Parts: sequence; structure tokens; C-alpha cells
Amino acid sequence: MPFQFLVPAFLLGLAALAIPILIHLTRRQRAKVVEFPSLMFLERVPFRAESKRRIHHWLLLLLRALAVALVVAAFARPFFTNPAVAAGAGPGPREIVVLLDRSYSMSIGDRWDRALEAARETFQGLGPLDRASLAVFGRNAGVLVRSTSDRERLLSAVDTLQVSDESTSYGPGLKLAQTILEETDLPAGELVLVGDFQRAGWTGDEGVRLPAGTVVTPVVLGGEVPENRAVARVTLPRQRLEDRDRVTPAARLTRVGGEEEDSAEVVLELEGREVQRQRVALSANGATGVIFEPFNLSQDFTQGAVRFSETDALGPDDVQYFVLSPGRNISVLVLDDAARGAASSLFLRRALEISEDNIFDVDLRTGGGLTQADLDDVSVVVVNDRSVPAGNSGTALRSFVQEGGGLLVVTGERVRWPGELAELLPGGLTEPADRSPGRVGRLGFLDYDHPIFEIFRGPRSGDFTGARFFRSRDVQGIDPEFGSVLARFDDGTVALAEKQVGEGRVLLWTSTLDAFWNDLAQQPVFLPFIHQMVRYASGRTETVEAFTAGQVLDVSDATAMATAGLGEVAEALAGLEERVAFTPSGGTKALPPGDGPQFLNLDEQGIYDIRNPGDSDMRPLSVAVNVDLAEADLNPLDVEEVVASIASRMGDESAPRLESARASRLRLEDQERRQSLWRFLLLIAFVLLGLETVISNRISRAGGRRGSHAGA
Repeated sequence: MPFQFLVPAFLLGLAALAIPILIHLTRRQRAKVVEFPSLMFLERVPFRAESKRRIHHWLLLLLRALAVALVVAAFARPFFTNPAVAAGAGPGPREIVVLLDRSYSMSIGDRWDRALEAARETFQGLGPLDRASLAVFGRNAGVLVRSTSDRERLLSAVDTLQVSDESTSYGPGLKLAQTILEETDLPAGELVLVGDFQRAGWTGDEGVRLPAGTVVTPVVLGGEVPENRAVARVTLPRQRLEDRDRVTPAARLTRVGGEEEDSAEVVLELEGREVQRQRVALSANGATGVIFEPFNLSQDFTQGAVRFSETDALGPDDVQYFVLSPGRNISVLVLDDAARGAASSLFLRRALEISEDNIFDVDLRTGGGLTQADLDDVSVVVVNDRSVPAGNSGTALRSFVQEGGGLLVVTGERVRWPGELAELLPGGLTEPADRSPGRVGRLGFLDYDHPIFEIFRGPRSGDFTGARFFRSRDVQGIDPEFGSVLARFDDGTVALAEKQVGEGRVLLWTSTLDAFWNDLAQQPVFLPFIHQMVRYASGRTETVEAFTAGQVLDVSDATAMATAGLGEVAEALAGLEERVAFTPSGGTKALPPGDGPQFLNLDEQGIYDIRNPGDSDMRPLSVAVNVDLAEADLNPLDVEEVVASIASRMGDESAPRLESARASRLRLEDQERRQSLWRFLLLIAFVLLGLETVISNRISRAGGRRGSHAGA
């Protein structure tokens, strides 16, 4: 049907057309009374006259009837459904999602201003029944305004937007848009994707499946890739000298673009003050390193940064922040056999003394017992092929492990484990066994999901199969509830087992760590393997000097904080009754007290300070945040590839997107509102009523003049 009414029930009002007709048919001419002096001499003659009622003014009747019909039709809301007439109405009201990339690469040039203008134009072009949402994404995604027809609200939200310090990841933003479009009851959907479309943010496996028929409109804001310098990495190796940590900062600097060699000044800052400055040469599309003079680390949460003195087009990657605290070393007590002296632990001690960040403090003890005082400042105890005295020594060792200490037991010929400490081991030790003549043992199974072996997962990250084992023990009776096997030899016997005892960890190695029972100490994997075992036994994770913008910390979860490398921050937070976080931009985020989660969103680059509110005397607990350097890769993505990938994963076109009667109703209402024929009908009706008034007045005046002439 090419012509329809949105509210056809109002057509019943056409019955009102009878009103003008009745007025015309019942209208009476007033007879003029002629007075006579007397009727007494007149004879009464019976007379009966009949006249047919008729309409005298057809033009007035038509004008009045047409005006009434137009008013009724206007209330019934007519519109055209013919495709040729209603082409501008579209498929119906739309659910529009504007997905805006606010990663820090959008700060280049005028990209951000153009992005905001594109969002404003989309919202200003909304139809009467269209609804729109404003969503932003970087590493994470969020909705600022959801599914509204209020243009002012949408435009106000656009005016408050700022570029973030996060990197680009299309997956979270597209998933969020998918959720909004799937939940709408409008018959049409559209995704307006605004950004610079960096290749680094697209994996091609985002798993997004938009509803069938969704229109994807990309708004590309990229341009010429500018030359860019970046502080790619900052390393902070330290040495322990006279009970002080001495740090030697080093930085890796990169340059993308350019044609000739250039130079730049690099600054080292500590506690907000410049302490060193160096000029370095940067080749085109190259990298270089810079090493600063060492400094003494004397106080907790020392804040620092390495930055270029002058920023370029992409400023956030021109600086790297860090936070350092002294005393993060892992203290290791090695218990060796007095008869063999220090020889049996030579490889072990040398491996711990050689580390990139010098975090292991090794103390060797041969013979003698243990006291609680001996273990007060120790993180890990290594029992290296020797017997453990019973009595007070055993009690001290048990308490040490239960309270969170680490224990590494290395078995050999001389180890004798007392029965009163049997609960510390994962299982019972067997007697040493030699390999069969002509055959050496190999490590056949490693649990690469475990933190000890996780770094060896890669194809060229370490090969344990080259190590030969001539003699070893086995572990029997491992309780799977408390213990687990981390490595086995090729004959199935246990090589490395673990057990959780109280708050501490116990590792049991069933061979030696020297060159007598195996040649593992002569393999390249020996040094990192020792580091990983001792680090894991200590419960310490690798210290994190900085986080990446977009990460979230639950500062109420001490275990998670320690796992994230913030053990000392978690310990300091435990002493605060109230806490507030000061952001790098100067804002504050209250962290309410209590046992519930207290999330700190690290969405800004710089230093976050956490302290008691109002306490300016205490030194703040600091967390450093840097941008993700993947965002500095400004190579553009093929926009057609993105649109094609999204379209290929849309829902089935054969299935209607919406089956509800409400969707059909909204589609018709949208077409009617876009045409708005009722406005013109009402305008014509008012014109006709005005014309009717003029004509009827003239007829009335003409009739009055005829009556006066007749009376005369």
C-alpha cells in the first residue's frame, strides 16, 4: 500500500463531516414581521405550504467539510510507503554506536579534534526516533552515554572527552558495541568507528559478531606517519655495597623515520629533580643505548624518570617512569656439609652471585645447628646435600617455613632427613640409584605451566634435554592435595617436587647441584634454573618498577599485589587505616576502608601516590605507570580489511534481525515522522477555515442588505 495512516483509528472522526451538512440543512431564514393595525376584518383562510429543504451555499459547505476532513486526517498521521516516495525514510529508526579511539596516538596533530567533530556530526544527524551511544576504547572500553535520543546529552559528553594514555585494542571496543546493538529493539543498527586505525591494535581474531544488517561506517583520521623518538626501555641493575643499594640506570632509545643522523638530550630525574643529562646520537630508523652514572638508593619509593629534554609529535613515549625501593634482595642461607667444605655448593653459589639485578645475598654455613635468630633475615634456606640436625634446629626450620620462608632441599649421598621434619617434604625419599650401565638419565617431563619453568617454554629459551643424570633418588607417597611433581626423569622417577607448608614453600631436588651426579651445572640452563627455583621458593616475584597504562590493581589484595611485584607496597598499605590515591594529573581517587576490593585504575601515565588522606608528613607509597610502546608503531591498518572482517562475522542475513511487532511499529513511525505530512494537512485546514470565515461574512452582509431593501 503506497499510502498509510499511522493511527487509522482517528479516521472515525470523519463522521464529523455530518456537522456542516446538518448546519446547512437545518438553517432557517428569519421571516420579517409586518405589523397591521387590526386583523378583525380579515377572514381566516386555511392554507398549508410545504417546501423542500435544500442547500443554498455549496462553497461554504465544501470548505467546512474539507477542513474537518483534513484535521481528522492530520490526527491519523498519514505517510507514504511507496519506495519511490519514502526512500529518504530508510529502513526505520537506527541504533547508532559511535566507537571513538582515544589511545594516545590520537594526540598527534589534529587527529583528536577531527575525531570529536566526526562524533558531533553523527549525533547532530540523528533522526526523530534514532538512538545513539557514545563509547570510547583504548586498551579497555567504556560507555559514556548509552542508547539515548537526547542530542544535547550526547554532545555534552563529547565535549568532556580527552585523549587517554592507553594503547589501541579494537577487541574490547567492538565487543562493547556488539552488546549494545544486540540489546536494542530498533530495527536498524549502525557502528561508526572513529580512529587512526593502527595495525598494532588489530589482531584479526577479535571474535566480534555484530547483528545481521549492521552498517559499519569507518571514519579514518590517520595521515602521514611522523618521525618519532621513544624511550623504549629503562633497566635499573643494582649492587649491594656496604649495606647500600647502588643503582646504575641504563636506557634504550629508538628513532623511527628520518633520513640523517640526529642528536637529542636525555635527562635522568630523581624525585622530580634533574640529576644527569647526556647528549646521544640517534640514527635514522635505529636504536642506541645510554648509561647514566650510578646513584645510591637510600629511601623507599624513590621516584624517577628518563626522558628526552624535548618532546616530539608523539609525546607520551618520550619518557619512562620508575619507582625503586632499597632492600629488595633475596637473602639465601646455604647449609653445606662440613666434611666437604664449600666445594659442593660452588656451582650453586656462583649461579646466585651472577644475576642481572644482583638480588641474591648468599650466606654459606658449613656444619652446626640453627637458631631462630639465624633465620630472622633469611628468605630461602638451601639444604645442600647434608643432614639437618633434629631438636631446636628442626623446630626453628619448621617455624621458618610455616611463617612464609622458602626451603630448597638438594639430595645427595649425605642427606639424612629427620623423621620429626618428615611433614616438610613432599614425600618419602628413596635410596640413591645409579643408572643402568651404558645409559644416562634425561629430564623427560617439565611442567612448563609452573612459574619455575615458564620462562623456558619458548623454542629457544633453554634446553634441559642436554643434561645427563648418572645418579638420583626418587620421591614416594606424594599427597596430591599438598604436593605436586614439577619435573620427572625419562624413567618416570621424580626430579623436582613441591609442597606448600603453612605460608611457605618447599622444593625437593632429587639429584645434586654439582658435577658429581649429573652435568646440569655445565649446561646453559643451569643459571636461570637456579634463579627461578630460589626466587619461587622465596615467594618473591620479579620486582616491577613500572606498570602499563590501562592496568588495574586491587590494593586490598595483598597476595595479588605481591604477585604483581608490589610486595613492599602491600606491606605498607596494611598499616594505613584510610587511603587515597593521587593521580599523576593531580586528581584523587578515594580507596574506601574495608575488606572489599579496592580497585585502582592505572589509566594515566606518571606516578600514583597512595597515602593517608590529609597526612602530608608520611612518604607516599608510589606506583609508576608508563604507556604501552606498541602504540608508537604508527603503521596504518587497511580499513577495508577491518570492515570486511567485521562483515564476515555478522549474523545470518536470512534471519530477521527483529521479529517483534514493536519493531514494525517503530519502522512505520519513523517513516511518518520523517515525512510529517500532518503538518501540511493542518496548515491547509487552517487556511480553508480562514477562507470559509471570509466568505461566510460576505454572504451574511449581502443577505442583510437584501433584507433591509425588502423592508423598505
